[in-house]
Amino acid sequence: MKKNILFLLTAFVLSMSSCLVSKKKFDEQVALADKLKAERDDCNEKLTAANATIDDLNAQIAKLGSDINNLRDSNASLDEKLKKLNDLKKQSDDLCERVKQQLDQITKSSAADKDKLLKQLADREKALMEKEAELQKLGAALNEREMKVKELQDLLASKDAAVKALKEKMLAALKGFNSGDLTVYEKDGKVYVALSDKLLFKSGSYTVEERGKDALKKIAEVLSKQSDINIAIEGHTDSIPYANSNSPINSNWDLSVMRASSVTKLMVDNYGVNPARVTPIGRSRYSPVESNSTPEGRSKNRRIDVILEPDMKAIFSILNNTN
Repeated sequence: MKKNILFLLTAFVLSMSSCLVSKKKFDEQVALADKLKAERDDCNEKLTAANATIDDLNAQIAKLGSDINNLRDSNASLDEKLKKLNDLKKQSDDLCERVKQQLDQITKSSAADKDKLLKQLADREKALMEKEAELQKLGAALNEREMKVKELQDLLASKDAAVKALKEKMLAALKGFNSGDLTVYEKDGKVYVALSDKLLFKSGSYTVEERGKDALKKIAEVLSKQSDINIAIEGHTDSIPYANSNSPINSNWDLSVMRASSVTKLMVDNYGVNPARVTPIGRSRYSPVESNSTPEGRSKNRRIDVILEPDMKAIFSILNNTN
């Protein structure tokens, strides 16, 4: 019985001992499992972080690839620019070489060539100085001529004004005569007083009639106040030949000259016109103003022209000095 009890106690102790060992191992296994689980969780976290890092690295790799492609394109452009720069450098080097060769050529030129060049330069400089002196002389002459031209223009303007004023004075002095007896007009810078033969003379005569004397006196009154007027008295006839056996006159030439002389003598002797300024001229039939084929035309051609012109001595003097 005691043996059985002892056996039972021993078996119970052994049983309890066995139970105690299994619990310890179980706890150890549980602790190991927790550790493994923690390690697994840690590994998962690290794996997740590693995957994120890998994704980031892949993105960086992709960007680097794009940058590499851009750099390759840029490099190609730089290569092209570098090629152009090299070409330009080669051209520049070639140009420098040519210039250097030319400079070497000039440096190696002989002293004789240099002296020749210097002489040519000296001759050219001398020629230029001579030309400059000639130009200065011509410039002075041109200035002098311009002054004379200006003076001549002023004189011509003054002459034109004097002619116009003289014409107006003649028109005013002779306003009592009709246009059939006389006309006053301006031509070629001169004043013409055309007097018909009917006003001055009887047919074929060279003696001035009283009515004609009145006209000549009025003309002389104007001219006596004009000391610088040259006067030409021109006698004109028509084309019909002069025929009067009882007269000393033999032709139209004689008649035109005698009529011009009679008018001149009357104006000088009776009306005080300066004889030094008067010139009688006979034109016969060779300076008509109308056709001699009609009676009217022949009547206009038979006339005395008193031609008045301002003294041109000052103008001629300037022209002669200019030439």
